[in-house]
Amino acid sequence: MSTEQNKAVVRRFIEEVLNNQNAALVDELLAPDYVNHLVPGGREAFKQFFPMMRSAFPDLKIHYHIEHLIAEGDRVVVRLTYLYTNAGKEATGSGLAEFRLANGKIVEDWPISEVADMLQQVGVTLPGG
Repeated sequence: MSTEQNKAVVRRFIEEVLNNQNAALVDELLAPDYVNHLVPGGREAFKQFFPMMRSAFPDLKIHYHIEHLIAEGDRVVVRLTYLYTNAGKEATGSGLAEFRLANGKIVEDWPISEVADMLQQVGVTLPGG
């Protein structure tokens, strides 16, 4: 895949899966052996992440805005700004995330390291956290 195609996959993942919580696209965009370095359990666990979060925190809203996408070879790095809101609390920030792709799918994902801290600021604690 070209770097432009890899960037398009990451853009779709952020805009459609993360922002719109469209779990129906997970199998299309994430490889079967997908590894997320924040949410353990691979692709199947990632598919369950949004329903679990919506159930536990029905007021939680997450929005990522892509500032820059940079790609080289099989890697894409994205600079994001984000807004998390939950039950009247708000947290904003920015950071970098890195993705490794193969055959048009995300194989490995290093999310923004501050995600867990930002969620805690709005009253959300990740499982195991």
